[in-house]
Amino acid sequence: MIHYEDLNIGDSVDLGPTSASADEMVAFASRYDPQPFHLSDAGAANTYFGTLAASGWHTAALTMRLMMTGRDEPLASLGSPGFENLRWRRPVYPDDALTARVTVADKRLSKSRPEMGLVQFEVETRNQDEVVVMSFVSTSMMARREPD
Repeated sequence: MIHYEDLNIGDSVDLGPTSASADEMVAFASRYDPQPFHLSDAGAANTYFGTLAASGWHTAALTMRLMMTGRDEPLASLGSPGFENLRWRRPVYPDDALTARVTVADKRLSKSRPEMGLVQFEVETRNQDEVVVMSFVSTSMMARREPD
């Protein structure tokens, strides 16, 4: 597993690709984000999107999966207190090939929990044309190999 000590500020990794079919996008949107442009081409026809587009929350879920399963070794994650600056920058369409570039922006030891450190990741999700479709900053609680 990748622990707190294994990550250095500036480390970057590209993960993926992953994608979602039109059926997967509609199923997700039907359950979690039933806006017309996420449900059908007809519902998106006269909108900014023009055709069926993924929910941003679906894009975030795909990115999270890459972050947790896209490495040769899993992260020793203990969860997250949250994220900041979530931006959906461009639409994601059926079968777009998405990759996530994850960069260690900062890290520090926890003051109250010696078994963990906090790692701040800058995340950019890109499509097959290298266009950033989503970005955010995530703070992860990471297990330490040998707590003090």
